[in-house]
Amino acid sequence: MESIIHNFVLPGQVLATSNSETDGGFLRGHGTYIEIVQDKESDNRHATKAWGNDQSNYNVVMQTDGDDASNQEDDNDTLKTGPQRLIASLAGTVQRVNKLISVIPTSSSVYTGQVGDLIIGRIIGVGGSRWKVSLTCSHNGSTREGQLPLSGVNLPGGVQRIRTSEDVLAMRSLYKEGDLVSCEVQNVQRDGTLILHTRSLRYGKLENGVLTTVPPGLVGRRKNHFCTIEGKVFEKEGANDMQIDDEEGGDVDVYLGLNGGIWIQRKIPSEWENTQGMDRDSRVPLAETLQKLRQRHASTRVSTLMRERIARVRNAVECLRLVQYQICPESIESVVRASLMADVRVGHMICPEWVVQLTEGTRQ
Repeated sequence: MESIIHNFVLPGQVLATSNSETDGGFLRGHGTYIEIVQDKESDNRHATKAWGNDQSNYNVVMQTDGDDASNQEDDNDTLKTGPQRLIASLAGTVQRVNKLISVIPTSSSVYTGQVGDLIIGRIIGVGGSRWKVSLTCSHNGSTREGQLPLSGVNLPGGVQRIRTSEDVLAMRSLYKEGDLVSCEVQNVQRDGTLILHTRSLRYGKLENGVLTTVPPGLVGRRKNHFCTIEGKVFEKEGANDMQIDDEEGGDVDVYLGLNGGIWIQRKIPSEWENTQGMDRDSRVPLAETLQKLRQRHASTRVSTLMRERIARVRNAVECLRLVQYQICPESIESVVRASLMADVRVGHMICPEWVVQLTEGTRQ
């Protein structure tokens, strides 16, 4: 594998030109898009630097007023053969590994989606057989939006069929404006638009929990972004733990969205799953069973002590945000344990003097 080369670029700057008929071409990475070159000779006149070694066929050029871009085709169409150029869609540093060229944003507050990312978003619009999803989870909208098509969601009962006009009219019965959803990035279009889906049974509407937001740069990529803070982490709270309902359990689920949205809720008790499994007919799809569990979770009141645990986890995340430390299950548990050892009340965790002390273990 070739060495990685870093250079700072701006949005709209041409990163590389290539003729797929004469060389191997390049691979479009995140933070870039491709245009068809109208005048290759003009691009060659403005070439300023070569990527990689002397044998490389990639010319880095600065975009000028004379660079004309062709009309972009539909994202599902195959790119035409012939001269092409790779253009940066955001400000950041260029990262090249072999033929793959990407742009890594310099700001931790900028989220650039990748296929497979977990997103915690808020529905801000319904129409045109799709939902508009805000990627910042805020109530006042966002400058960055994703699209959740009707074909990318599970129908009630897990029915597998072609979507009809009746499904379009009933879209608000699934998700309406203001709803929080967990979804996955299915595709990234050339203009940077994210196409989302919730077809996996892990994704869907989020209810009966707490949402907090952090800069996307603080949430690192992991193999699994669905984490659980086990009840034994809270054992230091003392005798009050014995008052938690056995049916409710004591675990807390944390969904780490790569867009900076973090969702915290109680873990669905195993007793619910066992009861639902015994009552379930073998002919009933698993999707319908999970939907019933989620409905029970949304309609069942959260106990006072479980709310305190959820609030403690939320404030632990807030402490990590204030000190700009990476947010992961290990760091969250570290802050929670420190707050219990110091006998700090939940409401006092985000006081400046306690923030520094509780996060001291994460900075060692």
